[in-house]
Order: sequence, then C-alpha cells, then structure tokens
Amino acid sequence: MLNKLSLLRNKIDILDIKLLDILSKRLKLVKKIGVIKNKYGLPIYVPEREKHIIYLRKKEAKKKGISPKFVEDILYRIINESYCYEKTKKFKKIKPNFTEILIISHNEKISYLFKEMLTITGYDIKYIKEKDININNINNLFKNIGMIILDISKHFFKKFIKKLLLLPKNCILIDLSPIKEISIPKILKIYQGPVLGLYYFFDYQKNFLFKESIICCYGRKKKYYHWFLKQIKIWGLKIKFMDIIEHDQYVFFVESLKYFFTLIYSTFLIKTKISFNKLLTLSKPISDLNIFILKNFFLKNPQLYINLITDSKNNIANIKKYLDYINNLSFLIDKKKKVKIINIFNKINNLLKNNNLIF
Repeated sequence: MLNKLSLLRNKIDILDIKLLDILSKRLKLVKKIGVIKNKYGLPIYVPEREKHIIYLRKKEAKKKGISPKFVEDILYRIINESYCYEKTKKFKKIKPNFTEILIISHNEKISYLFKEMLTITGYDIKYIKEKDININNINNLFKNIGMIILDISKHFFKKFIKKLLLLPKNCILIDLSPIKEISIPKILKIYQGPVLGLYYFFDYQKNFLFKESIICCYGRKKKYYHWFLKQIKIWGLKIKFMDIIEHDQYVFFVESLKYFFTLIYSTFLIKTKISFNKLLTLSKPISDLNIFILKNFFLKNPQLYINLITDSKNNIANIKKYLDYINNLSFLIDKKKKVKIINIFNKINNLLKNNNLIF
C-alpha cells in the first residue's frame, strides 16, 4: 500500500513541476504583452477581457468535471500575478514633455503612492510634506510647476487656498480631499485655472492600482487634464465620474458611515470588556477581518477619520437617520416583532437580487 501511495505522490510531484513550467511560460508571454501595451498606451487592466477568459475557462472546467468556482479562484490569482509582471515595464507616458508635478502631502501613504506611479511612468516629481512648507514663501515652490496634487489637512487648506493666485497660468490643480462640497467650491472661487477633484477607493498599502476605483469630479477646464485621466486609466484604475453632491453621498456610505460604525463597535467592545483573543478563537475568519479593520483604523491618524465623519453637514443628518434606524430595529427586537423584522430581511434580499448581488 505504501509503495502505491508513494508512486501516486511522485506522479503528483511531476505534475506540479509541469504546472510551474506552464505558469513560467505564461508569465513570459504576459511580459511581452506588457511591452506592447506600454508602446501603444493601452491600459494594464481590461475588465471585459478578464471576464471573458474566466467565463470560458469555467465552462471548460465543468466539461472536465472540475469545480468552476475552483478554476475561477485559481485564474484570478494567476491573472493578478500577471498584472504585476506587466507592471515591471514603465507605463507609457502620455505627456512626454510635461513640466514638474508638485505633490503636497498630509496623508503620506496615499500621496506617496501617486508619487510612485508617476515616477514609474517617467514624470518629474517634487514631493513635499505640508509641515515642511513655509506658507509665506510658497511662491518658490510654484516655479515651473505644471500640476499640483493636494492631499492636505483641513488646517493647512485654509492657509494654502489664499496662495492659489500665485500658481502658474493653467497649472492643473488636483484635489484629493474626501469631502468635495467643502474644498472644490472654495478652490473654484479663488483659482481660475484647471481644477480636478479625485477621491480614491483603494488600499494605499498596495504597490499597484489595477482594478481599483477612483471618483472623478470635474472642476474647471477639463481639456487641460484629459491626458491625466487617460494616464491613470493606463495604470489600471477604474474611473467613476460624479458631480460633487453625488461624490459626497457615496463617500459617506463607503467611508464615513463605515468609520462611524467601527468607532461605535470598538467603543462597545471596550466598555463590555470583551477579550479580543477569545473573539479570534471563537469565530474565525470573520473576527480576523474585524480585528484587522480595528487595528488599521486606530493605528492611523484619527484626524483623517474624524474629518470624514464630521466635515459634511449631510453626514451629520445621515448619521442621525442611521441611529433612528438602529433605534427602530432595537424596538422591533425588544417587542419581538419577528414578522416586521423578516419583512426588512425580505426587502434587503429583493434589493440585492435586483442589483445582481446574490449568486
């Protein structure tokens, strides 16, 4: 029996080596594709192509008696690794002769990722932290600048906005602040040049941006920065165009409410003296995810999260509505109104079905 088992395992080892050889050959082809994409300025991520590949391979897997879900999971890992291989070459530079780009940073990690991507693409970057800027001598920073990317604090913004008149003519100003109803109108009131609002929905701890989303809000003179939007598409970012009001509505549900809930959840854990270790032991992997969110949330600058929660007047009104729904649900639970609670479940279920979110 042991000899037979050993023989079968040896055959598996041989197949594993062949599989690695195939993956190596595939990645070499991917590198060649990356060179072509770079030459012609094609985006690294093409969702239609990826979706079609996975559809075909799942169909073929089913014919061979292999789980389509298993094949889908493997293909996603292979394809994601392929994107990393494509990134080893520089991206096509849309504006070869563009002047220097200035990045002023408060949230260092996210602005540094923009710096990395622009540098990889071949642009000349000047990167400076807001705390190192002498606001009274800022005109020296603006010389020969073609674009400024602002990722600055609320406090610094109040000082900086007064200096916008010193910017070179038609310098592109890109605002990364999370609440656009506050920043963009104030910028447009003072600065007459091209203005673009961007907000990122991606993990800035990554070293690549493909498959990630970014919201784009036109401010003024979009013809001046149309090339930049094309550039970030080449990086693999998915651009969602929204006006300022719609932008802030979605940022509330994606970011602000999430942070507000995390703050409540964490406070409740502390007050009830629940053991984090027992949480991890009793309900993995969900608790692992919860603890990961908590750890990342409280290790970062709290001011960023406070601003996201409190800066918009609409946020405060929506949070009050959110608390009203919690109180209403708490009342239904307390009174054991099970039929009404089930009706809420059914409504949510129908909403998910209508949006193709149930598989």
